Amino acid sequence: MTVYLDAIWLLNFGFDFLLLKITGLILKRQIVTWRLILGAFIGSLIVVLMFTPAQGLVANPFVKMLISFTIILAAFGFHRLRTFLENLTVFYVTTFAVGGGMLAVHYALQVDQRFANETIQSLTSGLGDPVSWVFVLIGFPALLYLSKKQFSAVETRKFKYDQLATITITIEKDVITLPGLLDSGNQLLDPITKTPVMIVEVAALQTFIPEEIIQAMDSIEQTQGWPTFSDETRWVERIRIIPYRAVGKETTLMLAIKPDKAVIHHDSKQYETSKFLLGLTKTQLSSEGDYVCILHPKMLQGEVVEQVS
Repeated sequence: MTVYLDAIWLLNFGFDFLLLKITGLILKRQIVTWRLILGAFIGSLIVVLMFTPAQGLVANPFVKMLISFTIILAAFGFHRLRTFLENLTVFYVTTFAVGGGMLAVHYALQVDQRFANETIQSLTSGLGDPVSWVFVLIGFPALLYLSKKQFSAVETRKFKYDQLATITITIEKDVITLPGLLDSGNQLLDPITKTPVMIVEVAALQTFIPEEIIQAMDSIEQTQGWPTFSDETRWVERIRIIPYRAVGKETTLMLAIKPDKAVIHHDSKQYETSKFLLGLTKTQLSSEGDYVCILHPKMLQGEVVEQVS
């Protein structure tokens, strides 16, 4: 069988470049294309050396590890030992992950051996596994695109989780604990008292607030005016109407409630505040259900009652 060494070398060069590119994306390293090409070229030389008298030396695990050190140094340089070890570790993990995926694709697309011998294999003998070529030619740009998109999503989600908090709200004898998001973009204030407004999904308070108040929200949406309450409505003296304007919408009204206090757990600290309002909304604030309320940043200017080390 004729072995096309240049084709197999090109295949491995493409794989090595892809692995180095993904490593740089994961670690958000400054990527220099010519350095990645140099690193991929060094890695692909193993294929060439396997057909020389140096085959036994290249097959040695310690030599392979030394070559991987050289690949990382060529691709990302050396700034400090910790950074170098991070680059090397992620490169290994990426290699194993992609290699495992390739193996899975290979067996998933494996066809009858006789058919392969008569058709596909007769056309690709000596050029490498056709599945590998498909992965490089088609999967290469697709994987890079998906990697960038997914890493950006993970970074955004990590940032969001860093801003999550737990808030315990007290109104008279009623107490409820909710997951919340600290959002500096929430600048909603009561225009009269300048009290910060925390926006909360009314669905999360169904068992907490009186039914008359939930019905009053519908009345406000329909009439854009002050709703009517009976003398028996609970918390009627706590009700506030807050004008606000969302992006792309005209000024509208939001029904809010004045609680007694709130205890907020965020970033290993516990804050207590009584100067805030609960602005009720029927909009689902988190599509993943990570939080049901959006805290006003001024709510964390209250007293720090406990700090967890």
